[in-house]
Amino acid sequence: MKRLFFAIVVLIVFSPLALRGQQVSRFPYVAVPLYIGSDSEAAEWSALHFWDSYDFARAESGYAEEVNRQGFMSFVRVLYEVPVAMWAEAVDAMMSGAAVNEEGYWLFLEVAETVLYDPSSPWRNDLLWERFLRHAVGSRSPLDAPSRERYISMLKLVERNQRGSVAADFVYTLADGRTGRLHKINAPFTLLFFYNPGCSECAHTKEILHSTGLLDELRSRGVLKVLALYPDGEVDEWRKSVGENPEWWITAHDKGMVINTQELYDLKAIPTLYLLDSQKRVVLKDPTLEELIGLLERL
Repeated sequence: MKRLFFAIVVLIVFSPLALRGQQVSRFPYVAVPLYIGSDSEAAEWSALHFWDSYDFARAESGYAEEVNRQGFMSFVRVLYEVPVAMWAEAVDAMMSGAAVNEEGYWLFLEVAETVLYDPSSPWRNDLLWERFLRHAVGSRSPLDAPSRERYISMLKLVERNQRGSVAADFVYTLADGRTGRLHKINAPFTLLFFYNPGCSECAHTKEILHSTGLLDELRSRGVLKVLALYPDGEVDEWRKSVGENPEWWITAHDKGMVINTQELYDLKAIPTLYLLDSQKRVVLKDPTLEELIGLLERL
């Protein structure tokens, strides 16, 4: 089926009259050459050549908004079929093409941010968004200095605590004043759960996780510990809600709001979850609930 997806894409040729007079209503997909036989080779070729027939010079004026967005989403789907090591090359090929036109470059940078970085997007992926940020701050970017500064700051935040890296350590404080450190939690896996009391989405997340029974099962097997951390400053309000979490959870707050002030973690939305291994390396960063539950089921 994957091979079929790549094989059925069609190269669309537009007449000069059509290009001058109206916006294109279909994305110009490029057909995979017939000599490419395997699914993996087809995916890799498509990742690098996806934008070959797209006219970046006319990104805003020549294509309908939905065409650009759907084209970008199709590109992301292709990237998910290839090794992560190819993402940088594929994104660089796309955004270097987009750089011929500053308006078009902005268009796709903003689409990428919405799709890959917005906390409400089911497609969010910091690791892939980082590839776009690196191009935005690099030498081939058409952005001016003030614009680059925003993306430089964002890149510094996004590249922290990426999958495979050791999560930033910090001190947490319990309701009784005792303290501990993230890296001192002794467990094969630690679920780091940033939350706020009274947050409806946090309550929903806890309810879904509780309903699966996975956290209790993994805890009973000695596989998992949970650190539920309140990162903000209304500590008196937080103390009133401590009992709402399971007794076996480590429910704590960040005294002095060090995590926020030093930007140790990218808390663009609450709740935010991280799954860490025994060495406190990041296994999952800000996963969807479906992604987290799927991995927990395999532990």
